[in-house]
Parts: sequence; C-alpha cells; structure tokens
Amino acid sequence: MLNYGLVSTAIAGEDRTQRLDGMRLLAATAHKHSIPITWAVDAKSVPVVAKLITEWHTENGDTPLLMLDIKPMWEESWEAQQEANPGSTTEAMAVHTVNMREKLPEYISKESERVNRALPWTEPNIAGAAFKNDVLLRALEQSGFRGLWGYHWLQQNTDPDTPDPSETDRGGFGYFYPLEASTAMDAIGPRETDDERTAHPFRNIVGMPYHTAAHLAEDTDNLRAALLNGTAQQHYDIYVENTAWNQWIGYVEHIDPLTVAQLGTEGLERLDAYFAHVVSVQETKPLTLAQIVDDYIEHHEQTEPITIVATNTETQNGDGNPKPTIRTFYCDAACELAFVEGTMEPIEIKNYTSERVLQSEATKPVLAAFAPTRYRTELRIAITIESIRAMPYGITVWGDHDGLQLTESNTDDVRWIGNHALFIRLTLQPGKNEFNLKLTI
Repeated sequence: MLNYGLVSTAIAGEDRTQRLDGMRLLAATAHKHSIPITWAVDAKSVPVVAKLITEWHTENGDTPLLMLDIKPMWEESWEAQQEANPGSTTEAMAVHTVNMREKLPEYISKESERVNRALPWTEPNIAGAAFKNDVLLRALEQSGFRGLWGYHWLQQNTDPDTPDPSETDRGGFGYFYPLEASTAMDAIGPRETDDERTAHPFRNIVGMPYHTAAHLAEDTDNLRAALLNGTAQQHYDIYVENTAWNQWIGYVEHIDPLTVAQLGTEGLERLDAYFAHVVSVQETKPLTLAQIVDDYIEHHEQTEPITIVATNTETQNGDGNPKPTIRTFYCDAACELAFVEGTMEPIEIKNYTSERVLQSEATKPVLAAFAPTRYRTELRIAITIESIRAMPYGITVWGDHDGLQLTESNTDDVRWIGNHALFIRLTLQPGKNEFNLKLTI
C-alpha cells in the first residue's frame, strides 16, 4: 500500500487574491478525484482561509497543519545568552537550551489555540517547520502533536558556530521518528547525552518529507514543467513500483496554490490527468497527513527502513545517447545511503548519529575485501570494512539474488530489492570490521 498525502500552503500574504484562486483550483481538481488536501496554515493568516478550509473539510475531509516559525525567538535567545556569557559558549548554550525548552511549549499552544478559534472543528496535531531541531520536537511531543512535516533531502546546517548544529533536516524521503536518531548512537558507541534525551520516548513524533520525490531530481518544485514533461507521474510511479519490497511506504506531494493559479488551461488539464493517474493505482490510498501519521504509529514502534530503486536516464554514454543508470536510496533511523549501479559502496552517506550529517570523502569507510564463495547450494560472503569511526553503513550487491535465503549473518539486516540487488546493512566500529553471511538456495 502506498499512502499518498497532498499538502498545499494556505498562508496568505500580499498575494492573497492569487493564492485563494489557486487554492480553489487545486481543491476542485484534487477533490474531483477524492484526494483530500492537508492545508499548511499559520495562526496569523488562518482567518483568511478558514471559511474555505471548513467547507472542504465538511465535504472532502481536508484538514490543516500548523506552520511554526521558531527561528526568530531561537536566535534572539541565543544572542542574549552570548552577551550574558561572553567567555563561555558552553554555558550560553546550556542556558539558551533550557530557555527554549520552557518557552516553546507555550508558544506552540498559543499558536494552536489561535488556529482552533478560526477552525473550531479541529485541534491540529500535525505541525510544519523550516527551522527544526530536537528541542522543537520535544516541545511538540509535550504539546500533544504527533507529526512534523517539512524535512528536505539536501537541506543541512554544517556551520559549527551556529547556535544549534542539530538544526538539520534529518531524513528526506521517508517517514521516520526523528528523535530516534538522538538515541541511535547508543547502539554504535558511547556518546554524551543529557538525561532528558535518553529518558523520553521518541516514537510519538513522526517526521515527514516536504516533498518525497526531491531525492529523485534536482528541481521538483517546478510544477508546470513536471506536468508537461511527465516527471511528476514518473516520480510517483517509482514509488508505486517500490511498494513491492517495502513493508510501509508513503508519498508526500507539496503543491503551492500560486503555481496552480499560473498553470493555465493546459496545465490544469495535465494536473487533472495526473491526479486521475494517482487514484487509478490500486495500491494507492489518498489520505491526509494526520491519517498517514496515525497509520504509521499504529504499525511501527520504530522507524521502518525504506529502500527506493530509481532509474536515471540522464547519464550519457560515448555516442551521446542516454544510458539508463539504476540508483538505490536507503534510509532508517540512523542513516541515509545512496548507491549507483555497479558500485557496492555508497556514493553518499548521511549519518544521523553524528553532529555532521554528510560524510566527507576523507572519513568514508573503505571496503577492504568482499569475498563470495560457493559451496554447492550455499553462497558464503566474507566482508571486511575499515573505518576510522563508529557509524551506520551499508553495501549493495547488485544482481538478481532471488531464490537465495539468508541462514546465517552477523550483519544488522539483509534486504532483497526485487531482482535489482541485495542490500546489506552494517554497523561499523573504529578499525577493521569483519562480517559473514551464508545464503542457501
């Protein structure tokens, strides 16, 4: 089953008239195909759109999510503590963090109450944010929220001088429990953590991507181009195909009403055709984000690993013609890994157990040995990987391994990805790491 969630931004500003027109056009097109919309609203502008969203909720099941912007108060608090503690960054950070832990739940509750006054039929339990970190996640959990939307594939913060190095989008294309990453290091090696981080449960807040397909292409925000050249349907179809080897999978699509208002007749017809295609797929279930989060929490107490296989035809071969290239993306609570066909080692690593998300070339592990040996009906694989640090890792063995069954292994996980590859999930310690697998026919 593929859970499909459509999100649209209903925050009115100087573009109020055009945005409202776009909202009406998007709603008419999506609702025609029984696709509910989750409308991203903020406390300031929700009175402008409340009547429309209420109407669509009654007739089509639409719901709101509450957009939060904590960055101004976060930076103001940090600057104040730097001035108060000029000689100690550690002390400034400690006091700043305590202040934010106290202030954020109150801020969230007030914003939620303002939305509830405009939309009395709802109490939002899904939030959205561009600036996010563990302190916000804890505050959301304390305030009764169940999900946070807005995680991006490549957006990150790698500046060590910022007030919170964890202000990073942890996870880009899958649903996950973002607070689980805070405790994931416990399974890899020692790490200094505060009591609150390890004492609280992490499974009450689900992280959701801003736009799932962002990892499949550089520009997924150009709706008109995506509809005209067919990439919107192609990206969606990739996820449909990947339901075959994933236990649970979700697809979030963000469409800005302003872009819908500018589509024109042909663009709206193509959007209509795209939504018709989405609901024509038997494996797809259109839901609001709140419904998808409830389903995820019901079925998974921990982050469910996801593996996505996609074919990229942009690579050129010697004669200038496109040459299809298969890529594999994997994510779980501790990491995201990206692979390209023909290469066993990941070409990109996002390590959520480290303060830095992207792994540099100098610190990447090295696959020192990969030795498969056949014994009649058995395939034994010996793997040696050298690493300078403890970290989550994985390798991809390309090829069709259908018919083989895992009988022995000291790895974390072994996944069959259709007839494309075998994915082996590993946890590395500093130095030489040796793993062994035995598969039988």
